[in-house]
Amino acid sequence: LSLSLFLFSPWGQLESLSKLSEIVRNSVVIDPKVENDGRGENFENAVCSSAAAVTSRTLLKVLRNPVGMRQYEQPIESALAYVDNAQPKEKDSLGLVHCSLDKAMVNLGSLLAEQVDGRVSTEVDARFANDKDKIIEEVMYLSKLYDEVGVENSKILYRIPATWDGIQAAKVLEERGLNTLMTLVCSFAQCVAAAEAGVSVVQLYVGRVRDWYKKHPNAIRNPEGPREDAGSKEGSDPGHDLVRKCYNYLHKYHPKTKIMAGDIRTKDDALKIAGCDFIVLAPQIISELGQTPSALGYNDGLSATHEYPSDVSLVLSPKKASATEFSEKYIKGYKDKKSFDDGLGECGRDLLARSLKRYCDSMDQLEPYFTKIAGRTN
Repeated sequence: LSLSLFLFSPWGQLESLSKLSEIVRNSVVIDPKVENDGRGENFENAVCSSAAAVTSRTLLKVLRNPVGMRQYEQPIESALAYVDNAQPKEKDSLGLVHCSLDKAMVNLGSLLAEQVDGRVSTEVDARFANDKDKIIEEVMYLSKLYDEVGVENSKILYRIPATWDGIQAAKVLEERGLNTLMTLVCSFAQCVAAAEAGVSVVQLYVGRVRDWYKKHPNAIRNPEGPREDAGSKEGSDPGHDLVRKCYNYLHKYHPKTKIMAGDIRTKDDALKIAGCDFIVLAPQIISELGQTPSALGYNDGLSATHEYPSDVSLVLSPKKASATEFSEKYIKGYKDKKSFDDGLGECGRDLLARSLKRYCDSMDQLEPYFTKIAGRTN
């Protein structure tokens, strides 16, 4: 007679999923309504805070939050003073306000780098998305600023929009020893081109892709496939499908490049791509996963299983990726901008353009804060 006892994780499905994918928290801004008994979110001690991101939206939230503004106004003012005193050569091409904004991002990024074990991604100005040389110049300036405050290259990922120029800039930067993350990836073509360039991470957006196909139910799913490959397939999710296809391609042909899935709307979204290298989750989804019971295994009194977890299935794995077949065209990659643009498909082109506009708008909204503070420091 054997007795089977199920072992339940104190963190529920969150711990089960964490054994298959690295979970990354997408919130770094103080929000008194989130947790810690209303005292605000302490990012350093928050669950799944292994990595962090500094973006224009992050900085906007800080500046628009009275608590955040009081906390970070001094680093922002010091950023302006730094640029005014140092007179970097980049000031002539990037401008005083832009150089100051970059310094403020580095100031915030250096603080976060002390709080996380993993890497801090730092956004490159989306307004440079179609200018390879400008992207390279800004990243080299950001890298110099991080070096001055003692943050090593290995701790930083530079977030670059996955345009053709962005990907080509990333190739140069990776060759110089700087790690890049291609953001706004909403098509397989972007993933293939980024992998060919040797980027460190590609970030896909599950919810955005799904939403687009819901609004365009008769759109071609595969822009390079047969014309009849249109409409929604029973039980399929285009966001999950894209993550799966990109994961399999990267792990089969370009294992150096990792995949990060963002815009995850529900815990089921996360569970359906279990095994993905990185999954970015909002605090509320992390909390929901943690509160959902999960059986990790059992012990019959004689031996214990080491297969984790029993109720969260491994959906993506290198073994499954190695068995996936891809056409010769994808294996060769994209050699020019025209073939890349054609490969984006309607969904990829539309989402890239819309996302770029949002990020450009965020940068435009940021600059007045720095201009205003610059006026006070002169």
